[in-house]
Amino acid sequence: MNIPQEPAYWLLSASCLCVASLPALMRKIPRARAIAVVSLWLALCIATIWQSGLLPGLATTLISGVWGVILLAASLIFSGIKSMPNRRFEER
Repeated sequence: MNIPQEPAYWLLSASCLCVASLPALMRKIPRARAIAVVSLWLALCIATIWQSGLLPGLATTLISGVWGVILLAASLIFSGIKSMPNRRFEER
């Protein structure tokens, strides 16, 4: 299988990245929604492993997982920076 020419692999990889990015876009993350996002991400990663093989599937899983964690951390940091002046002036 030639991965660069396989459109199904790239579609599954892009969908893994999109689903991994969802928690960073949500304002509040209820438990049920978090479980749904994680289960959808895992299903897409498993489909990528099943469709393309172990090494490309694990690469997609690792890259999309790291991407999701980086985006979530960045969104938490930026939302904290935005709300920090509001909290400081409201407490006085």
